[in-house]
Amino acid sequence: MKTLIRRAWDALFLSKAPYAEMREESNPPLRGLSIVIIVAVAVALVGLVGTALEWATTPKLSDIQRIVLEGIQKMEGFRELEENPEFRERFLRWYETGWRVFPHLFGAPNIVRAALRIVLLPLSLTFTWLLYGLVAHLFARLLGGTGTLGQMLGCTALGVAPQLLNLATFLPYVAIGGVVGTWTLLCRYVALKTCHRLTWGRALAATLLPYAALAVVVSSFACLGSAATALIFGGGTSQ
Repeated sequence: MKTLIRRAWDALFLSKAPYAEMREESNPPLRGLSIVIIVAVAVALVGLVGTALEWATTPKLSDIQRIVLEGIQKMEGFRELEENPEFRERFLRWYETGWRVFPHLFGAPNIVRAALRIVLLPLSLTFTWLLYGLVAHLFARLLGGTGTLGQMLGCTALGVAPQLLNLATFLPYVAIGGVVGTWTLLCRYVALKTCHRLTWGRALAATLLPYAALAVVVSSFACLGSAATALIFGGGTSQ
């Protein structure tokens, strides 16, 4: 395990050595899966601790909700509207609903959701790793790559290394932005270049083409969905 952690850490800094080591492994996919699971579980556990600390130091939402409501009710125009019983009942109903939904959408600490990530994050990263590795391997071979699929999966597993940046969420209120996605792209570029021994231009193309393919697939489904919706509702209108 120490070797796998060391490789993930070195891969985070775009060192070619861990990718070359993964390429020469006897069973690269298994070693790659181990790295993905270790990183994902570590990040999820640290995130759970950070969420718990944030929850413990955050004022109760019920208190904030009450203070905000009192402030709204003191507004001159609102007091006039509240004289209408129907408006008052409707406003309070929507106000309660909003406070049950919006705080969690905008980052309120949720321990249950953080705990579920211990299971969901490994599954998500594993699926993404396998899908990207397969598609990128096909493009790399078309561009003259020499690596095998097993070697490719072993090397691209190190693409999860930027997830280690999320260990900073151990500190309450710390959030890591889009840097993880950009860094992952760089790691995948090094993985492809090292595994398939491609020139930098071909490695870059093989790295980006899976994203382009995904965009085409999503756009195609969106167009089909729009066409189907128009056909259904358009047909119903014409009748």
